[in-house]
Amino acid sequence: MTAINVDDVTKIYGEGHTAVRALRDASLELRDNEFLALLGPSGSGKTTLLSVIGGLLAPTSGRVTIGDTALAGMSKKEQTRFRANRVGFVFQGFNLVPFLTARENMTVMGSISDAPRSEIEARADQLLDELGLTDRKNNLPEQLSGGERQRVAIGRALVTDPDLILVDEPTASLDTELGTQVVRLLATEIKTRGKAGIMVTHDLRMVEYTDRTVRILDGELLDEA
Repeated sequence: MTAINVDDVTKIYGEGHTAVRALRDASLELRDNEFLALLGPSGSGKTTLLSVIGGLLAPTSGRVTIGDTALAGMSKKEQTRFRANRVGFVFQGFNLVPFLTARENMTVMGSISDAPRSEIEARADQLLDELGLTDRKNNLPEQLSGGERQRVAIGRALVTDPDLILVDEPTASLDTELGTQVVRLLATEIKTRGKAGIMVTHDLRMVEYTDRTVRILDGELLDEA
C-alpha cells in the first residue's frame, strides 16, 4: 500500500529576482514498511522536502498525500492534529524539552494526539524498554549522552504509533559508532512496526540500513542509487 505520494512539488522562497527555488517538480512514492534514505549535500533541498512531506511547510505548487489524506486545504489546527496522530519527527538537534525527563519528553506529544493518555504512557514504557532507556527514564536531557538523547527523540516520534516517520540527519551530532547504532535502531523500529520512514542524510555509510536511496541535488530528485 502507498504510504506517501509526492506529486510535482515545487517550493519557492521569496519573490522576483530574489526568489530561491528550493524544490523543483519533486515526485516520490513510498510504500508501507519501507525505509528510504534521501541523500544529498548541504543546501540540496532535502530538509525542505522532508518539511513539506510532514506538513511543516506548504509547497508553492504540487501535492502531498499521506495514506488517503491530501495535506492541501487543511487548516493549521487540522494540520497540527494530523501530524500529532499520523507523522513522527526525529529532528537533527533532538529538540527535547530541557526541563522534562526522558519519559515526559516521550509522552508530551500524546497530549495533542487522539490516543488516550493511558495508551501513550503504556507505549512510552514499552519504547523505553526497547530503546534501552528504562534506567534513564527519570533523567533530564542534560543528564543523558548524545546517543541517549537521540533514542529519546526516536521514542517520542514513535509513541503515538504514527504511519510515517521522518528523520532529519540523525547522525549529525554523533560519532560513527553511535550514529550506526541509532540508524540501525531506527530501521528495526520502522520495520518491526510496519511503518514508512524517510531519513535525510549526507552520510553514505548509513544508507545500507535503508531499503532504497533517492538522491537530491539543487532541489531536484535524481534517479535512485
